[in-house]
Amino acid sequence: MEEQEINLAVAGVGEVKEELEQEEAEESFEPTEDELVLHFLRPQLRGFAPRVAGAVVEADPCAAPPWELLERHGLLGRGHGYFFAARRRGKVRRTPEGGGGAWMHSGNKEDRRSVTELGVVARWSMTRYCFYLRGGDGAQQGRRSTGWVMSEYEITDPRCYRRAEEDQYWVLCHVRRSIRENVKPRSRRR
Repeated sequence: MEEQEINLAVAGVGEVKEELEQEEAEESFEPTEDELVLHFLRPQLRGFAPRVAGAVVEADPCAAPPWELLERHGLLGRGHGYFFAARRRGKVRRTPEGGGGAWMHSGNKEDRRSVTELGVVARWSMTRYCFYLRGGDGAQQGRRSTGWVMSEYEITDPRCYRRAEEDQYWVLCHVRRSIRENVKPRSRRR
């Protein structure tokens, strides 16, 4: 009887240790753009599991303001998150339900290439968006930046898709606070 209790205690310690190691790995998860494209987005397009299970959540980052999205998925404490989202071809609206804010286009990185270990070339692009709030009074009327950005990665080579999907494709989005948020604006020269 005493031996069983000891074995159960040891098994419990192992499980706790595994959970702590997984939490540490999730907190330190900072892949490069090539790793995002090759090890997460490309397998998603081909119907395979990513290399790190649970590191990328399947959810539309345009469905809610960024802070609410991260809170829904338990990522607010981390301050950023990675998401798979299905997109339709053509113009996509990036305004959360209920209004109040919108993702506005900020910049592009087009015709990038990443090479797999086997020499397969995956062509991709990245589009950056900033989240703005609407409204305000006086001089602040219009849009106001929130300091949140989203990088949306798309593989542009149709050969990377397992099957032809005419009206939908997958993107991988990284939602986070801007790294330039704490930078002081430059003074204007007169």
